[in-house]
Amino acid sequence: MTVQADSDIEKAPSTRDGRVEEKPTTTLNEDVAAYGLDKVLARHGRVDLIPLPSDDPNDPYNWPSWRKHVLLVQVAVHSMMGAFSAAAVIPSFETFSEMWNVSITQASYFVSVPIVFLGVFPLLWAPVSNRIGRRPVLLASALLSAVCHFAGAYCHSYGALMTTRVFQAIFLCPPQSIGATMVGEMFFLHEKGAKIGIWTLLNSLGPPVAPLIMGPLVYHTSWRWSFWLMAIINLVQLVLYLFLGPETAGFKRPVRGAPGAPAPLAEPVPHKTPYWKLLFTFKRVSAEPWSHLPLEVVRPLGMVFSMPVLLPTLAYSIVFSYTNVLLTVEIPALLGRKYELNAQGVGLQFVAAVIGAILGEIIAGKGSDMWMLWRTKRAHGNREPEMRLPFSLPGFVLALVGILVFGIQLQNTKAGVWNVTPLIGVAIALFASQLVTTVVYAYVTESQPPSLQSRVPPFVSFTRQLLAFVAPFYLGIMYEDLGAVRASGVLAGLSGGLGFLLVAVTMVFGRRWRKQGVAE
Repeated sequence: MTVQADSDIEKAPSTRDGRVEEKPTTTLNEDVAAYGLDKVLARHGRVDLIPLPSDDPNDPYNWPSWRKHVLLVQVAVHSMMGAFSAAAVIPSFETFSEMWNVSITQASYFVSVPIVFLGVFPLLWAPVSNRIGRRPVLLASALLSAVCHFAGAYCHSYGALMTTRVFQAIFLCPPQSIGATMVGEMFFLHEKGAKIGIWTLLNSLGPPVAPLIMGPLVYHTSWRWSFWLMAIINLVQLVLYLFLGPETAGFKRPVRGAPGAPAPLAEPVPHKTPYWKLLFTFKRVSAEPWSHLPLEVVRPLGMVFSMPVLLPTLAYSIVFSYTNVLLTVEIPALLGRKYELNAQGVGLQFVAAVIGAILGEIIAGKGSDMWMLWRTKRAHGNREPEMRLPFSLPGFVLALVGILVFGIQLQNTKAGVWNVTPLIGVAIALFASQLVTTVVYAYVTESQPPSLQSRVPPFVSFTRQLLAFVAPFYLGIMYEDLGAVRASGVLAGLSGGLGFLLVAVTMVFGRRWRKQGVAE
């Protein structure tokens, strides 16, 4: 391949027939070498990478693909465990109600109370991981979560189990704040939608997968086995992190100079560090003093003043609350009681949600990246984060449709006779939720400068979990007082109408808001 610009063509002497022989001055390899990008080209096969990796083989951007994807899956599954643990007790509501003489609503607090802590404590774990690294935080999370789940299995009172539920949420939530950041530390911008999609998919699958697994387990054994199983999963995660979870934070990349200019750093490129040393070397990744930690804990909340982050986050959180939360936490009360289902039957109702979420991510992740590539080409290479947002709009419409189908069919089907049609609405709603989730997460991260991107996931998690915590306190009452059709109509209007509007406004004004933020 050669450089074709006219200014780069030098004239060779005329031939005998008077023709002028044209010769390119440089080749692509020569131009790449002039910018010091020859190793980047050799390693990645391209140089149009954002961010631009260093020549250091220890740079997470330069890791083998298998290592990146193994760690991505580990973090995504770990992130799923927060919502998984919260929803794991759903099939046991009837058991808790009878065993401790509490109402089903009081039993549901074993889900809603952990949701609060899953939203608040990511604000703490993000700045802690910025100091000591992601790996120590994830290792501690897996170990302490296992301890708390084992403790939960041996509780004999409502209060004791609630206490362990709180600590389970506190120690399970770190991946929810640092998972998206770790994706950005390993993968390039053109891959981000698909990779963030894997992480968000597992996040979304936590609520429906947990009762799907725990329903049959509790039915054939006891509620205590749900906690023993989660403890075992946490211990497996601990072992996997020990041997397959290297550190991603703290890598410093040199600034590349102009072609032909001397390298800004005189040090030679480091040798590749042995893999075992990556795993068993622990060090501070930031010299930031611990005295600044309290300020950094609340700093992500400042994103409330960033409209490109706030509005899409509110839109996503509304959809999440009225799809994922409504169609998981309320399933025992709405479907379980109407169709007289046992714990195993309640668990099996979540198959539809799992199918819908997986199909949604198949479209959302790679699809939004392809959409961005197409929009960027049409804009002659000018890439703006807002170009991604239109891909989420069908998700809001489908969320409206799914919630309505669920409510209408729930009210119109015969009590005591199981009917699949409400679950069609569940599948549509979860498909829509995943489409919105992946696109919004990718956008709000891209909309901020690199120095602020680590604050975005904790803020998104906090906002989502806050709305998700409040929702169970009024969703059941709405369906009792208004009926399934009217209640679903209200929630569908909020999800599809208000959510759509918030994202549409961001599409129009997002670029202006971002430029104003940079100027300030």
